[in-house]
Amino acid sequence: MKFIRILIVLTCLFLIASVYVYIDSQYLRSYKTIKSIKDPRWRVFDFNSRQATEGEIYNVSEIPTLKNVHLVENRTLRFEFIIPQQPESWKIRTTGKEQTIVENKYPELHFADSVSEKKIIFEPVGEKFPKEISICIQFYPKEKYQEEDLSWPDNYWAEEIGIPVSLKQPHSVEEWTGLPDNDPDIIEARTMLGDCIDFQASTLERIMQVYSFVIKNTKSAHGTPSDKVQNASPLQTYKLFNSGKGKGFCENHALVYYLFANAAGIKTRLIDVAGKLGPLKLTGHYFCESWIPEFALWAYVDPQTFLALVLNEEGIPYTTLQLKKCIDIDQFAGLTAISYDLESGSFVEKKEGDAEMNFRDNGLYSMLKGDIVIAYKFGYGNNRSHSKIKSFLNDTTLLYSPFSLPKTYLVKYISLYGFLTSLVLLILAGITTILIKRIRR
Repeated sequence: MKFIRILIVLTCLFLIASVYVYIDSQYLRSYKTIKSIKDPRWRVFDFNSRQATEGEIYNVSEIPTLKNVHLVENRTLRFEFIIPQQPESWKIRTTGKEQTIVENKYPELHFADSVSEKKIIFEPVGEKFPKEISICIQFYPKEKYQEEDLSWPDNYWAEEIGIPVSLKQPHSVEEWTGLPDNDPDIIEARTMLGDCIDFQASTLERIMQVYSFVIKNTKSAHGTPSDKVQNASPLQTYKLFNSGKGKGFCENHALVYYLFANAAGIKTRLIDVAGKLGPLKLTGHYFCESWIPEFALWAYVDPQTFLALVLNEEGIPYTTLQLKKCIDIDQFAGLTAISYDLESGSFVEKKEGDAEMNFRDNGLYSMLKGDIVIAYKFGYGNNRSHSKIKSFLNDTTLLYSPFSLPKTYLVKYISLYGFLTSLVLLILAGITTILIKRIRR
């Protein structure tokens, strides 16, 4: 009985801790920061955020990921991929002069007894993914090492991997956006877009169309927001802007683009550049990233600075982190900024070096430069289809930063797993006690 009492106390303590961590993450941190319990933006370190790698933030489950490689037989490698659906068999082909095509149940590759370099394409039979699975491997047999009096084993070196590498399941694009197609606000926003969007156009073209729609209908709404605007959902924010009853900062304008982009079928997530050391803000900005399946990447989109996209020399959009890296080393050669001009109501392409375009003079330069924290959000907490409890349990905000961040998220996991573990033990102890009493009778 004493053991059961201890378990009851532990279960209650962990439950209270879990409830407190939930309330703190979803309401109290926001109130401490801006005196609002309804603003779900990420601003400071909390129990529901943690530091993450670039791969965790930018890999998605829709794109094949290399998880592991196994040596299954002598000089035969079996590759393990994280993919949306496992095929019944694989076609493995090599490129170059001596092309070979083999079909196996598993994605395996056998190496001969000589030095070789191969570029291999793995094709899942009956399945098609947005990105080709290609790996360039150099092989150096152990016999060659023995000739040099080295006892090294066979050496397999991946000279180039055409897909991401990850040891765990990446998040899906849908998880990141957090807005299902049947969300009531999405349906209403899609109706508002009307003929302004060509749903058959490419993703880049639709980004420009949505961006133009948002800017034209909110161009007079730049300014200090009221508490009503700060606590509004994305759809409510747009209605306040469009009616002339509200103004907003970068974060508020980002919410409007986020809503209408997702309504137009452009999967979009929210990015918060923030972080504080005590009362000192390290930086502050809010914008979006839109998923472009044609390039299999997240593209930086900024509604507040009128900077729609940043492209490299090949016309491929930059992610936020790629743009930050350019800013940190002060190198912008070859970049093209696509900006929206309010006077003409059209887009203007400007290259670095143009008289009117200088990334160093752009406000974004100071916002992204240096030791800052970039928070990548799952969904948005003030949407009708968004569950705060689900967000708390599954959608920990992922943070990118060049410096080590507090591991406050451990409190959340210790509380939750502690509660579940003590509850299970309590139930088992109760059942065991009842059974023992019945046996003694």
